[in-house]
Amino acid sequence: MAALIQNMRPYLVVGKSCSFTWPPNVLARTCMTSPKALPSAETGQEKRPLYPPVVPSLTSNSEAAKKYKQELIRQKIASLPSPKDKITALLQQNRKAHMLYALGRRYNVHAYQQWVTRTTVVKQLPESVTDVPVDDRFEQVKSQVMDLILQERHYMKRNDNKWREPYRFGVVFTKELARLLTTAVSDGVPHLATANIIHGAKVEYCWPHTEYWCQLLDQPDIQILTHHPLPQYCPMDSAASINGEVPVYEWSPRHLAIFERTRKRTIFPGFKIESPIQCGHTQFRVISKGMSREKFHQDLRKDKTGDQLELRIMGSAVMGLFGWTAAQAFYIGFTWYQDLHYPITSQVVLTDGRFFTFGCYQLNTLSLQQEDNPRRNVLFFQESQPLYDDIQDGQVVGFNDDVLRTLLQVLGNRTEPLQTEWGPEPVPFNPPTRFNYHLGDTQENLFFKKMYAPHLRKDLSSERVVRKLKNFKDNRLGKNIGSGVTDIYQLESNPSVRKFKGED
Repeated sequence: MAALIQNMRPYLVVGKSCSFTWPPNVLARTCMTSPKALPSAETGQEKRPLYPPVVPSLTSNSEAAKKYKQELIRQKIASLPSPKDKITALLQQNRKAHMLYALGRRYNVHAYQQWVTRTTVVKQLPESVTDVPVDDRFEQVKSQVMDLILQERHYMKRNDNKWREPYRFGVVFTKELARLLTTAVSDGVPHLATANIIHGAKVEYCWPHTEYWCQLLDQPDIQILTHHPLPQYCPMDSAASINGEVPVYEWSPRHLAIFERTRKRTIFPGFKIESPIQCGHTQFRVISKGMSREKFHQDLRKDKTGDQLELRIMGSAVMGLFGWTAAQAFYIGFTWYQDLHYPITSQVVLTDGRFFTFGCYQLNTLSLQQEDNPRRNVLFFQESQPLYDDIQDGQVVGFNDDVLRTLLQVLGNRTEPLQTEWGPEPVPFNPPTRFNYHLGDTQENLFFKKMYAPHLRKDLSSERVVRKLKNFKDNRLGKNIGSGVTDIYQLESNPSVRKFKGED
């Protein structure tokens, strides 16, 4: 009632007798307003609540408590200072995850690959790639590529028992072609002169989706790394990045022979952490090992699954480039809970030695577990085209200049230093260890330690450290690091114990 009278003060009539009127709209508005939200007469600001907000208990098993615990974990991971600490915390526990591979083997698997990576496909290459000029050495490079084709075909016929599989020819030809092109055009392309070329490195990446966890295991044939990243293909607020069409997969992944497995979650972009060159430029992938073009053409004549060839190649580009660029984003410092501030781009060349397919990928988001996230990842894709038609009488017949020109444009796509308004340059970090990660003993941090790092507590007494070390196995030494510790006075002289306590 006091709040009501205070709100009626402007309507009081002061005279011989005090009276006031009751405007209906003011009276209704006053009665419906909570006393906590009423403005103060002195300051004109809303009063602060007298009590802190009610939050769920950390020891409860209710749905609200589970969401609150997850929110605490998200806030704690987002507040960690370095990428090393973030990856250490996120990959601490083993979880069940659906095992995914770049090359799918089931009907319409490309729809699931687009859905699980939230990728929209544009059926053309970006203008920043098609506008790359090709220098005057095109004819010289063309003659060298034709000689390389004849050389590898001749070698395959001489060793028919060893090289009869098309995959073997594709692998050898792709490696030699990448070596030839990077050497031939490196004089006019500075980023290729200092690039790092890696063969057969594994790429691994895990991420939470809306319903379950996913783990990608991949191994591209060739990776080209540069000092600076590629420029963006389209703005992050463009129509393709916001309103791009992404298919929805409503069935279980088991229908595509994708099953769950409990394993340690891993994030690895294919190069060592100490490498000074950490920006992915282009991948080369040989696809004929899992798919035979002749078999698909036979199925097409039988009206079966011949139309799935280009779709599976496109799905392989989606999965391979998504895992590669997302792992690089983690090395920069972004996570599933701390989304990208700027896009990360990369390129891929898929071939079987004769047909070439090109793709350009732009990673716009890592937070695929959030259903209200409007961002889409974008793949610019160009379908397969033959480099040549046939070899007759020791001559290459029907050589396609457009394919070679596009290949030179993809490799010649120049990198540029990261713009200052986007964020800092990528910073390499040391591999995560289980000895040097500690948090303060607040209520949230104690819960965080209990969930993610129970072996990193600093409040252990000397006797408890001795007991825990007797059952703690060091994988580098192959034995328990506390097996030789029998007394607490030996703790200071044991280097492994010092690392365990975070002193070294």
